[in-house]
Amino acid sequence: MTNGAVRFAVYAGLGIVIGALVALLDWVTVEVVLERVLSAPLPVQLILPSLGMLAVAVILRARPGTSSSTSDSYITSFHSGSGAEAGSLLPKLAAAFATIGSGGAVGMEGPAVLTGATLGQSLGDRLPRVLGERPRLVLLVAGAAAGVAAIFKAPATGVLFAMESPYRRDISRHGLIPALVAAAASYLTFVAFLGDKPLLEFDPVEVTLRDEIVAALVLGVAAGVAARALARWFVWAKSLHKRYSFAQRFAVSGVTFALCLLAADALVDRPVTLGLGAEMAAELVQDQEVTVFAAVALFFLRALVTGATLGVGGVGGLFIPLVVQGLLLGSAVEILVDAPTTGLYPVIGLAAVLGAAYRTPLAAVVFVAETTGRAEFVIPALIATAIAQSLMGEISVSDGQRTERQGHLERRLVEPASVVMIDDLGVIDPEATLLDVIDQYGDRPESFAVPVGGPTYVGLLVLHDLASAMLEHGPDATARVAMRELPAVEGDAPAIDAAKLMNEHDTAAIAVVNDRNRPIGVISTTSLAGLKNLGSDLT
Repeated sequence: MTNGAVRFAVYAGLGIVIGALVALLDWVTVEVVLERVLSAPLPVQLILPSLGMLAVAVILRARPGTSSSTSDSYITSFHSGSGAEAGSLLPKLAAAFATIGSGGAVGMEGPAVLTGATLGQSLGDRLPRVLGERPRLVLLVAGAAAGVAAIFKAPATGVLFAMESPYRRDISRHGLIPALVAAAASYLTFVAFLGDKPLLEFDPVEVTLRDEIVAALVLGVAAGVAARALARWFVWAKSLHKRYSFAQRFAVSGVTFALCLLAADALVDRPVTLGLGAEMAAELVQDQEVTVFAAVALFFLRALVTGATLGVGGVGGLFIPLVVQGLLLGSAVEILVDAPTTGLYPVIGLAAVLGAAYRTPLAAVVFVAETTGRAEFVIPALIATAIAQSLMGEISVSDGQRTERQGHLERRLVEPASVVMIDDLGVIDPEATLLDVIDQYGDRPESFAVPVGGPTYVGLLVLHDLASAMLEHGPDATARVAMRELPAVEGDAPAIDAAKLMNEHDTAAIAVVNDRNRPIGVISTTSLAGLKNLGSDLT
């Protein structure tokens, strides 16, 4: 086999494995467990989500350092190379099973993307010679595409989502061909096990051009406003672990789950606030008996339970929750403008809310065509999604997204100073003699500047200054005499802050300190640029 044929075999093999694993995960979580939860008596349903969240807490606590978020792991790994590590896959999948299987209001695409991205990244690490340049990143993208393609039975959506989601205003250029092959293979494998029934079914109905225009314009604005609010709400909910204890979050979420379920049962006699909710929402928006009050109320109830699930540490994705929010928003607008129940408004609402909140407009519109069978709604959905996207600013449901692709230096400037600094230099005591400094650092020309501290930071000693200091003050002069009194930058500050200090103080190096003002390294102009030759740029 040629090298190209081997690569295609790897991409296809990756897709087949991911499709099979996602099918197994979906079958066990949704068809075996969640379906029983949805058909359980109401008193049982009231407590199951809380029990699931307890299980999640136990699972993640047993694996220290395991994040509860699967929605952002792929994006984090795309930009930093970490976040989809094999060691955390099983605990996260177990936590996702507990979350969704017990009725938590998040999506299966989270664990599906995590599975694909983790397997792709791990395989890329093992086959660098076979796969050529940047195999880790290429297969990360291909794996994520395969995960989405399988869980939604939508291969084109999977490819577009994997390439759009890392950026808010851009698209990744990495891994298109591998993503196409892996997504197709994953889709075919998944449907071979679980069938190709569309995720959301809408009967074909004739719609007028007037309804298409009104739906696109009105829902574009409404979805933009709703998506901004939902994105802020979900991001805030994900950050609650930093402010409140698990006991506090668990108590609030448990009450929220129960009250929202009771309200949904009273409104439509269905547990719409439990689990994925997409199929129930699709049925409700085609029910002519549903009132605008019920549609609006369910929109807010679903937002509340999704926020509660995220806030208490539930593991899952936000793609399907946004689909549900879009369907309900579209239904409410459809009733308000007295339009016929054709599915047009809910489908366009789906695309606009999803595309705007996740900043993936192309994936959202293609998702409509692939999962609803309503390809004729693509044009109004494109218009509505474009309008909604224009209202989002820099907001997104994923705080790991970056605005657009950047060059090497631009990327390093937004990294934390601790990432781009030169470390392992040690710290010079202010009272150490210059002869002692020469003995310690004289054979290390790359260490051209060393922080001075005792133990807190007091200045920066430039090794190029040693000769002139000894001539002026004698061989017994101390580091305090020869150092430069320059400010330092904290390790968690962006590296651009160090660049600004260098410019302000006309220096080519700045010390980096921790939150206790103790030196931990040095940033130079060359370390900012990612160069190894650090010894000749300081004057």
